[in-house]
Amino acid sequence: MRRLWLTTLLLCSLSSTLLHAEETTLSQHPQWRSLLHFDRQTPFSPPRSAVIDDAFFLAENGRYDPRAELEATLAALRSPSRAPGKHARCQFPARAMWLSEKTGEQWPGADCPEFNEWQSTHQGAGLGLMFATGYLGNPASFFGHIMLHSASGQSVGASSNPQHLLDTSLNFGADVPSDDGMLTYMAKGLFGGYNATFSNASFYRNATLYSEREMRDLWHYQLRLTDQEASLLTAHLFEIVGQDYEYLFLSQNCASRIARTLELVIDEDLTPGISPWVAPEDLLRTLSRAEHHGQPLLADTRHIPSRRLTTQRQFTALSARQQEAANAVWPEEDNLQMLAAEFTQLPAAQRSDVLDTLLSHASFLRQTGDTEQLPEIERQLLQARLRLPQGDTQTNHPKPPAIHEVAPPALVNVSGVHNSHSGNAFRLRFRPLQYDLLDTNRARMPNSAVEIANVEINADEQGVSLQRFDLFNITNLHTNAITLPTLPQTAWQISAGIQRNRLSCRRCFDGVANVLGGKSWSLGSHLPYVLAGAQLRTQRHYEGVAVPMIKAGVVSSWSPRQRTHLQLTHRRNVGYDDRQRTEWQLQHRVALSTAWDIRFELQRDQSATEASLGFSRYF
Repeated sequence: MRRLWLTTLLLCSLSSTLLHAEETTLSQHPQWRSLLHFDRQTPFSPPRSAVIDDAFFLAENGRYDPRAELEATLAALRSPSRAPGKHARCQFPARAMWLSEKTGEQWPGADCPEFNEWQSTHQGAGLGLMFATGYLGNPASFFGHIMLHSASGQSVGASSNPQHLLDTSLNFGADVPSDDGMLTYMAKGLFGGYNATFSNASFYRNATLYSEREMRDLWHYQLRLTDQEASLLTAHLFEIVGQDYEYLFLSQNCASRIARTLELVIDEDLTPGISPWVAPEDLLRTLSRAEHHGQPLLADTRHIPSRRLTTQRQFTALSARQQEAANAVWPEEDNLQMLAAEFTQLPAAQRSDVLDTLLSHASFLRQTGDTEQLPEIERQLLQARLRLPQGDTQTNHPKPPAIHEVAPPALVNVSGVHNSHSGNAFRLRFRPLQYDLLDTNRARMPNSAVEIANVEINADEQGVSLQRFDLFNITNLHTNAITLPTLPQTAWQISAGIQRNRLSCRRCFDGVANVLGGKSWSLGSHLPYVLAGAQLRTQRHYEGVAVPMIKAGVVSSWSPRQRTHLQLTHRRNVGYDDRQRTEWQLQHRVALSTAWDIRFELQRDQSATEASLGFSRYF
């Protein structure tokens, strides 16, 4: 009998040891840590979950201890159900599915009405991502925005371009109080102070916001997941909707959070673990290169054009005679001439195409401004359109390149430089984020530039010196690509940084900030513009704090691979002998591929002329 007791105790001890070892192993499993949203550990922070909502954890210290959360979850799953929707398998269905697979255990039955409704809504859904191109009306959207997307069974695999009325999107965004000003918004976004959540909304609602109101193109990225992976990810999305997360514009944003969520079912690091920033473009490029079960992870990409692009396409598809008729019918913003001869003399089907274009343009105006006559104009256009047959213009446009197919945002450029005053030098330029006016912008905001932390360093026989440092340089040359009347739009530029006071001086630096506004025009492949405003300076060289400034230039697109930017700048230093400075700059870019280009630059001021030629690498 004594031997039997000893054997039993030994077996119990061994079983407890094995169970303890198994739980320790499971608590460190990458998928378990993904379920808890534990980010990869860095030298600067201890391991912890990015979720800050106490309701997401069953253990008191579950946010910091994945093993304690595992033990608490197992205990809760093994307990009997007491009320509908309150059992752990109802609140954390993805944890229940994963732990059942790993341990072989079956949990007590439970009534889960909310999760059952979620499952029925997303049954057979195709999971993917929705990318909205950049938007300069919000600093957090300069680099684009990305959402999780659940395509209904009816729209999965659809070859046409429907509006996906039954689809849903999960949007990760900061909870920003309405009374926070822009400076507060940027400060808290960069350094902390906001929480963020995943919110569930119909795709139609998000498409209306991004594509119709903000005029942003949308891209749908369909992921190739197995049914089991899709089921686990769908269950996990139910767990995280409404939970509070940490939020930072650059690192804890929509791209990094969605990447960590996808890593639950994709065995790959989708974003760098210690990068100071994560942009939506970075995630999409990683996904485009990833393989999953021996096949490309991306199953399909689909373009959903903005209202601006839709109207532009419809107008350019019209014949020259139809375009003249469209301009005759709507010659001015608040003036409609339905009896214009150029329009009434067209065949009925061609008039239908003209009116379809004008109705689309009216929708564009409704979102970009406010005019009292627009409702009446829309009513007249719609009445006239209902009397006509179907149009006959074909608008089958080729799909534009997606964001992962164009040049990446980070750039390193090495150039040879000749300065008429200081001689020859080498220049290194590094730009970690975004694009300038020489980029083709085929997948980004047209005629715009967003450069962050651009730095240029010279090396010559006198040593190494700073050429310039742009903290940010944001330009939006609003222009209308069609001749229909539009509401006035202001071209603008804001920038701040450190730059040389003149080309002939190696160490004459000023801190500067520019605020400029003006007008631009679209003339075929050329885009002239004029901007006026002020430059604020640090007065290091005693030329005044506030400096009136004018910029004029033209951006010319010679081909998809070549673009030129010519710019003239004039500023008057008020109060200091009324000095004036005029500078001009010519830049030309030749794209060799999406990863390489050649850039030539020639500039001159009153003190010197400088030319440079070099190669750029994008990554």
